[in-house]
Amino acid sequence: MTQKVESPAELHADHRHWQSDISMWKFDIQEWRSEHESALEQIEQIAELIRLHQKALNDHADTVEAIEGGLEFHEQNLAASLRDHADSDLDDALLGGHAEESKKFESQRKAHERIKKHHHVAMAHVTALKHSLEAAM
Repeated sequence: MTQKVESPAELHADHRHWQSDISMWKFDIQEWRSEHESALEQIEQIAELIRLHQKALNDHADTVEAIEGGLEFHEQNLAASLRDHADSDLDDALLGGHAEESKKFESQRKAHERIKKHHHVAMAHVTALKHSLEAAM
């Protein structure tokens, strides 16, 4: 097989085209490096947001523990009241305490659902980003 011999003008034209491509590639690389620096800064900010979310999660866990302790205390008071006053109506203070615990519990239920939704969305995005970056390697 013989290869077509190109003229010097055609060779020079190829070289100019290649140089143009190289210039474009270098520009792209410069842009990508800048974007990578920005991405690293954003990932550091994301890591801080995840740490803040972890603190909120820990605070939520502490609140749940406190509510559970309050429930045990409330249940013991109810049992004692019923044992001591089996024939009488429930104590107004006990009923007031129950209403207050009910409000706290409902507020915590809503907070739990907000945290749960946020957690699932955030973790899905983190996992997707990780998989996307791994696939590119």
